[in-house]
Amino acid sequence: MSDARPAIVGVGNLLMGDDGVGPAAIEALRRAGLDTRAELIDAGLAFPEVLCDLAPSRPLVIVDAVRPDGRPGSLFRLTPEDLAAESGGMAPAVSLHEVSILPALRMEALAGRARADVTIFGIECRDVAWGEGLSAPVAAALEKLVGAIRRYLDERAAAPARPAACGSENA
Repeated sequence: MSDARPAIVGVGNLLMGDDGVGPAAIEALRRAGLDTRAELIDAGLAFPEVLCDLAPSRPLVIVDAVRPDGRPGSLFRLTPEDLAAESGGMAPAVSLHEVSILPALRMEALAGRARADVTIFGIECRDVAWGEGLSAPVAAALEKLVGAIRRYLDERAAAPARPAACGSENA
């Protein structure tokens, strides 16, 4: 696909409470009309497979649940470097999935498909257990997330064009 719009990918399991925040976020972004400014993709648990289908030169935004021991419903804007940093303590706490975000991005880089433009929005979860639906604080955070992604898209629209990635893992 030659689409230059950012790809916004929601990751998570709708059957595990707040872990379904990524797919729920994609629906909220659609309702807000942001599908005209970005490609919205509900990856569910198939993030590595979805990643393989997206051109590495495209800006990538990932929305997922996080568990950094803070306040449920808190919104985080992160980079892959933030996830990898030991001092932040986020790396082991971010993904609740079999193949988490950082290993999937690393596998892509090892395959020669390094991504230079990746932003991660995480919403701190409260309840991760069998059952459908988000907890009240996580559901309330979706409005904040829509605003944050709208600002992200506005920043991109106002910024000068970036040169194409030349094989570096991160810019």
